[in-house]
Amino acid sequence: MGLPADSLSDEALLALVARGDEEAFRALFRRYAGSFLALARRMGLDGAAAEDVVQEAMIRVWQKAKEFDPRRGSARAFLLTLGHHAAVDEVRRRAARPLPLEPDPEREEEAFDLPGPGLDEEGHLDRTRLGRALKALSPEERRVIEVLYYQGYTHREAARLLGLPLGTLKTWARRALSKLKEVLREP
Repeated sequence: MGLPADSLSDEALLALVARGDEEAFRALFRRYAGSFLALARRMGLDGAAAEDVVQEAMIRVWQKAKEFDPRRGSARAFLLTLGHHAAVDEVRRRAARPLPLEPDPEREEEAFDLPGPGLDEEGHLDRTRLGRALKALSPEERRVIEVLYYQGYTHREAARLLGLPLGTLKTWARRALSKLKEVLREP
């Protein structure tokens, strides 16, 4: 490569990565690793999970660079979309595990305070029981819970994504959590 990779545009770097250029790949890593890490943290991931998102996002960059089409959007949007998808996949992987009932002080939503039935020996909620409880919610409430808790969006991001005023989203989330608590208290 004639020019130093760091001086090239994202579009040029992606074109080089599509041809297997490792120096261009390293330049994109230097440019976007921090953004991918910040994205993972905004979605509630930290430590090793957030670093896994960075690695997974960069693997996707290497594998999908050939799919970039500048007529469909900017290289930055393409790269950040790959990072977002990697973060969402990690959040979903984590959500597939039993859900702990301990509140996370970093999150703005209310914590569950549920009694014993349906918990395993580590204090995790039985996923089958939670699935049945989720069916008691309206489709709108279920979608709000899915976006907040399973996809890891903040209240503000979820409101924007769902096209709802922030206050409405918070009301629906509170109402949905109350319904879940009520249903999950039943034996």
